[in-house]
Amino acid sequence: MEHIISSLYEVSLLKVALVFIATVLSDALWALYIRKTNLGKALSASSLSAVIVLTAGVVAIEYVNNNWYLVPAALGAFVGTYFTIRFDNRKKPEIEGPKHKFTRV
Repeated sequence: MEHIISSLYEVSLLKVALVFIATVLSDALWALYIRKTNLGKALSASSLSAVIVLTAGVVAIEYVNNNWYLVPAALGAFVGTYFTIRFDNRKKPEIEGPKHKFTRV
């Protein structure tokens, strides 16, 4: 228990910010990677994969030394995926369903 509490005091706000930003970037790239893979874009998907490994590696190295960095990493993962999908959905044209006419009986 003392180890957990003492490791909390060793948390750097700069590292928290860097882990958060790197994880946001990594998860945003994952969403784009999946889309490029589904479209069969080999070069784009491969390039994204390489950057994902680099950013995820930086994050992993940081939280291996102090598990408290998992908190900003998890928050960054949520934010990265959420905003990438929200932004991607804004670009798609809305599809209207069939028009139904209801009559009163």
